[in-house]
Amino acid sequence: MKTYILMIFVSLFLGRISYGNPVDIDLPEIGDSAGTLISPQQEYRIGQAYFWRLQQSVNLVDDAEVNSYLNKLGQRLVMYSNRPSLPFKFFMVANRGVNAFAAPGGFIGVNTGLLLTSQTEDELASVLAHEISHVTQRHLIRSFEKNNQSSLPKAAAMIATLLLAAADPQAGIAAMTVLQASGVQARIDHTRAHEAEADNLGMLNLVKSGFDAQAMPTFFERLLESSRFNKGNAVPEFLRTHPVTTSRIAEARGRAATYRLKTQRRDNLQFYLMREKLRVLSTTNLAELKQYYQTAIEDGNYRNIKAVSYGLTLVMSAMGDYRQAMAELKKLIVLDEERLSYQLAMADIEIARGHVSKALNIYQANQKIFPNNEALTIKQVVALLQSDFPAQGGKLLLRQLEIGNKSSQIYKLLAQSSGDMGNISDAHGWLAEYYYSAGRIKQSVSQLKLAVKASKGSQYQLAKFNARLQDVEATLLQLEEL
Repeated sequence: MKTYILMIFVSLFLGRISYGNPVDIDLPEIGDSAGTLISPQQEYRIGQAYFWRLQQSVNLVDDAEVNSYLNKLGQRLVMYSNRPSLPFKFFMVANRGVNAFAAPGGFIGVNTGLLLTSQTEDELASVLAHEISHVTQRHLIRSFEKNNQSSLPKAAAMIATLLLAAADPQAGIAAMTVLQASGVQARIDHTRAHEAEADNLGMLNLVKSGFDAQAMPTFFERLLESSRFNKGNAVPEFLRTHPVTTSRIAEARGRAATYRLKTQRRDNLQFYLMREKLRVLSTTNLAELKQYYQTAIEDGNYRNIKAVSYGLTLVMSAMGDYRQAMAELKKLIVLDEERLSYQLAMADIEIARGHVSKALNIYQANQKIFPNNEALTIKQVVALLQSDFPAQGGKLLLRQLEIGNKSSQIYKLLAQSSGDMGNISDAHGWLAEYYYSAGRIKQSVSQLKLAVKASKGSQYQLAKFNARLQDVEATLLQLEEL
């Protein structure tokens, strides 16, 4: 039922948009008429509607440090892609399955299992580059444009089905059954030509961004090898949505050999640190993971000793062994005092021990080194609100908005800081933005109405919230007309 509602929502959401003239995009010709059915603007709305629904269907990783790392890596690749101006959004799904998927408009999801399976940052980057190419080349949209009889709502419904299946295969199968029963027949899997195009452009993007081209065939080869020993549901989902063959790997290896490896100074350590942080965040057995780290260190079985040691400190902290965790973390800090991940981990321990003031000192010192860092700012604001300093926290959050960071966490904290300062209308307004970013449109409208009601004494506030209310109500109306 949830999937069916999603399909109807996307269909209606797009159906209310005027068609106009499609934007011209320079695309390779592979036999379709790009832009005749769904415009780039409508394409973005498909992705946005899907992302809204996804947030209510699966658990996303809400760790600001991990998300900042993924976004930074993704945006680096976008910058060297053939459509760098697209508003890409990278997010991580809390799922140990090995998969990544791209929605129209630039919404790219990565399962935690993909990062944990990647052995190098180059391998992770190769998958992101591949998915970015699917978006820039509008592959899902172009698949539908081969069938000019398909209406926009039907096309949107089928696309939504595929996208939801990437995150929840069972839901996707159920939705496809509904569509087939209603007479809608269309194949939306990536075609062999689309996969080849994504490989070619993705590898070019990878090289331009300073990564090793060989990482792409290496990662594909590892997944294919694992599938030979795991049958049924154990086969990596990535292989089901992006079929990999030995000939495809051979072609990728041959292509990669034509690119000269350009050595660039990169912070590879951060990849390993975030991989271990995810391992700790996703474990269901801390004691077992602690033993894993200790054994790896004793046997020398690791790719990066600093990352393994960092993971061990996180496990110790999670288990409440703060003294030992601090002792191990200090050893890492001595080697790399300006490594923000170490500093944030130390501040986390101080907060867990009840020493919020010490954590605030750590945050303040690091703001001088890493001004406007999202993860640092979010953790610092949480501590400031806990210490009853909402005004200071509000200033840091507004600065995040100024530099373009409009994450749901920022909006939620702005609502809290505004409320703590007694700015009731702003508190409701920011909470409305938080709900809107999560696709909870009814709640967003309710909060905006409260913001309008609380703004009676200010014409500026009243006009601002009334205008925003009209925009959000227009979106809600599309839903209520079902």
